[in-house]
Amino acid sequence: MKRLLTPAFTLVLSLLIFYCAASLPNQKRIIGTWKVLKVEPYNIPSMPVQHNENAQKARVNANTDTTTHSAPVEKSKAEQMLDRFIQSELRSTLTVNADKTATKEFQGKTIHATWKLKNKGNRLLIDSKESGKKMTMDIQHINDTSAVVIETFPLGQLKVTYKKVKK
Repeated sequence: MKRLLTPAFTLVLSLLIFYCAASLPNQKRIIGTWKVLKVEPYNIPSMPVQHNENAQKARVNANTDTTTHSAPVEKSKAEQMLDRFIQSELRSTLTVNADKTATKEFQGKTIHATWKLKNKGNRLLIDSKESGKKMTMDIQHINDTSAVVIETFPLGQLKVTYKKVKK
């Protein structure tokens, strides 16, 4: 019986070490302070793609302080809310700590949360302590200096590009 338990225990231990080692790179990379560089609508079901591109161009023009005027387009409430949300995201900072806590700062507010990685380290789940709301970020690309994630919100999904500003 001991002859069977020893190899079985060794096999289980080696699989556990392999699984932990596979998810550690993203876990180590995600820790730090991240500044949003770019926000793009990714999967917004109620908005046509062409209008999203025009809205993105208008945001780029607003960020570069150049004024271009086009024909006035009346936006729906959903589009206005999306524009405000994107502008808020562009001014936010996300800090992910090694102790599984995170803070997001935007517009003078700070949201405290906990986080964990799922899906082999490719999905970041954030749970807000104050509101109880949960947020999902699917990691498309991450390295030591930048990350591209797909964030899921009530309006749909946004593709957000982050730059690490502090380890």
